[in-house]
Amino acid sequence: MEITDPARANALIQSMGDEYSRKILLSAIPASKSVEDVSRENDIPLSTCYRRVHELLEARLLVVDRIILTPEGKKHEVLRSAYRAISFSFDGGTVRVDVVINEDVADKLWRIWLTMKAPSDFQK
Repeated sequence: MEITDPARANALIQSMGDEYSRKILLSAIPASKSVEDVSRENDIPLSTCYRRVHELLEARLLVVDRIILTPEGKKHEVLRSAYRAISFSFDGGTVRVDVVINEDVADKLWRIWLTMKAPSDFQK
């Protein structure tokens, strides 16, 4: 899928150029993770990790997969990358950004069910 929104395409290009943002996005592709898990697994300072995660959420390159409430009442967001593959190419003097959406199984089944339920409505 081609990214046609210039702001999102620029955010993707910038995130790939930043070591911490790239590590965060790569870490959250195979499984959803908390900020603390991403920080620990990638040796990223926790405050830096929170700052980058906030930027990636605003750019919609990360999504909140679910929210966990601990017995102490503390809320933890579990995040995953919005895309599982990104490619850049130079096409006629412009940068073209193509992505593959990182759907979890529930999202994929929901999308398939919607196309089976009302294929003409989904294609609009």
